[in-house]
Amino acid sequence: MTGRGRLFVAAGVLVALTGLTLGLHDLTKVGALLVVLPALALLLSRRELDLAVTREVAPSRVPTDGHADVTVRVHNSGRLPTPLLRGEEALAYALGDRPHLLVPRLDGGETRQLTYRVRSHVRGHHTIGPLSVRVTDPFGLATRAVPVPGETSLVVLPRVLPLTPVRGVPAGGGGETSVASRVALQGEDDVGVREYRIGDDLRRIHWRSTARTGETMVRQDEQPSRRRALVLLDDRAGVHAGTGGGGSFEWSVTAAASITTLLLGERFEVHLCRSADEGGAVEPLVDVDHALDELAAVQPAETTSARGLLEALDDFMQHGGGLVVGVLGELDDDIVDLCATRARHGLGLVVDRGGFSSGTRGTGPADETAHRLALGGWRTEVVRPGAQLPELWARLTVGLGVRA
Repeated sequence: MTGRGRLFVAAGVLVALTGLTLGLHDLTKVGALLVVLPALALLLSRRELDLAVTREVAPSRVPTDGHADVTVRVHNSGRLPTPLLRGEEALAYALGDRPHLLVPRLDGGETRQLTYRVRSHVRGHHTIGPLSVRVTDPFGLATRAVPVPGETSLVVLPRVLPLTPVRGVPAGGGGETSVASRVALQGEDDVGVREYRIGDDLRRIHWRSTARTGETMVRQDEQPSRRRALVLLDDRAGVHAGTGGGGSFEWSVTAAASITTLLLGERFEVHLCRSADEGGAVEPLVDVDHALDELAAVQPAETTSARGLLEALDDFMQHGGGLVVGVLGELDDDIVDLCATRARHGLGLVVDRGGFSSGTRGTGPADETAHRLALGGWRTEVVRPGAQLPELWARLTVGLGVRA
């Protein structure tokens, strides 16, 4: 019941009591009428509504800060007409204030179409709906909120920055060309050989090549025809600081999205892995849309271990290897050493959590992680507040692929 309805009831009771006290029957009847009217209005507002709501979001995927138009279709599936309805759409917090919609009277089987616009500054998979309609009697004495089931979602993609192309990386190579491109021995039906990696089947050891080179070599029946890359994203909440677009986590997601988009555009077979991923095996991304959809949903993970990255790196190297790019946080020394052992020539962007937390520049654990990776053959850059990804990427990739 609305405030007006409660006022009617209070006034009716007062008037009726006054009429009874003074013996004025007509005044008592007026008071009774004032009490009955809100009761009747309350009964009318309890009438069941047979509504169906569908939505169409165009476009369904937008970049950060992009607009999308939401079309809401309200259909009256019942036979009786509906009164004028006031509706409110439930929206994810990132999409802004809830829109208020006015749904005109709907005859049985009639459909009305309403449109509003949303915009988000925050990437993610954001929910739109359900619609809640408010049924009110013509006099405004009683009202009731009726939720109408039905939801949809809007995907807000991470930012993608233009980066300089990666040149000189051979098929299956990670920047080192001397081992990956060794040619098969004569008379071996073009069977290639490469260095032994942990996890390789011992039955594939090529003894003649091992004796000739002094290194354990394994047979590689076919050379990869497409360049491969693994992008590692350290999504552990404990290695990031700052909030919103100025925080290190969003910087890292933007970096992963930009690098992945670049590599897919250059026809790499790209694998994407996060610290929270378990199982080791990482399937290649289908296309750029697939990559951005996955990164749109990434949130800081509660895990404290970076073993998921190491397992993915192991699996990647056991199946041919390739270019390894890490957007990393501070790592334990043993994890750093294992990463450097698994992939001798990787690219690492190491986030300085302390810098993002205090807003100042200075050496810390991130510098130690970058230094140990560099000692293992990686190219590294420490990411500090205000760092520009295109500049860091350009420094990382200068001369990539020409190492001996």
